[in-house]
Amino acid sequence: MGAWRIPDTVPADLAERMQARFQDWPPIANWALSIADLQPGRAEMHLAATAAVTNGPRGTVNGGVLAALADLTSALALSTAFDGKMPFATSDLHIRYLEPAVGVVAAKAEVVRLSGRSAVVECRIRAADEIACLCTAQFAIRRSLGG
Repeated sequence: MGAWRIPDTVPADLAERMQARFQDWPPIANWALSIADLQPGRAEMHLAATAAVTNGPRGTVNGGVLAALADLTSALALSTAFDGKMPFATSDLHIRYLEPAVGVVAAKAEVVRLSGRSAVVECRIRAADEIACLCTAQFAIRRSLGG
């Protein structure tokens, strides 16, 4: 099978389908998480700093939550190449924490490389108009389009 490619457009209902797919997923079911934008090869998700995702009274979003948000937003951006299917798995994720993330957090991801076997996605997480995290993720792509 040849290389995959990012489409020129995504179906109008793709963001709604993906939001429905993840809203009841147990690891994130109690997070105040939403898809803010979904374009070919790009995704943006927002996360509110609720008690479920913060480190105590300061309201700082937990670092593990931020890594999961970066991974999920990156996977969402990549899924646009597969009409929302996810025939891939995270094989590598690097995250740099630059600032504490307080309040509403916005994660923006963009596919920077896509081939027949793998993809690389960059994700920036912002909070209070500051870049809180920089992340790159690599995904291994299965040859079948399941999942």
